[in-house]
Amino acid sequence: MLDTVQRANIYSETLGPEQFGIIQKPLTLAEKIYNQSWIRKIFILVILAGAWEIYGRWLDNQLLVPPFSDAVRALFADVADGTIPARALSSMEVLLVGFATGALLAGLLTVFAISTRIGTDFLETMTAMFNPLPAIALLPLALIWFGLGAGSLVFVLVHSVMWAVALNTLAGFRSVSTTVRMVGRNYNLRGLRFVARILIPAAFPSILAGLKIGWAFAWR
Repeated sequence: MLDTVQRANIYSETLGPEQFGIIQKPLTLAEKIYNQSWIRKIFILVILAGAWEIYGRWLDNQLLVPPFSDAVRALFADVADGTIPARALSSMEVLLVGFATGALLAGLLTVFAISTRIGTDFLETMTAMFNPLPAIALLPLALIWFGLGAGSLVFVLVHSVMWAVALNTLAGFRSVSTTVRMVGRNYNLRGLRFVARILIPAAFPSILAGLKIGWAFAWR
């Protein structure tokens, strides 16, 4: 027969909260302030502004580095008399005209490319030639062609926007599945109707990504 194993009795007691040690140490006021990221960023900006002010006063040359306080006074003065709002509005108008023109031309090029093989070859060739070219490099040529003014800026903006939007739109059109294309063909959709009702809705995420990239390039 097997011997009976004697097990020791186990006793447990419930401890109150006061019998535990410190579970969570409360933060001091300095630690709470330091944990706020926006306060740390403001502190960095204050340090930079102070360094700017000190260096500007030490250099004592308004043309090279005016002190921070002078720059702030000039900013408020130009905002108050309407100089900066008027010029900002003018810049936004040029930006929107250039962006809209570039996006429209990119759409026309992409429709031409997706409709014919020669259009595809044309868009791929032009993109390979001009897309790597920085838009600012065309500014001297634009100044010769269009002179000083909004025309040369719109030309540079169109170059910045058009190729990025066209590339993403063409990639989106090509990614549309054969099944979706066949549905459009079964409904007897051809040409622009096929592009507007089948390709654009199906490729909209890629088109939107191209517009975002074009908008970023236009700002740059």
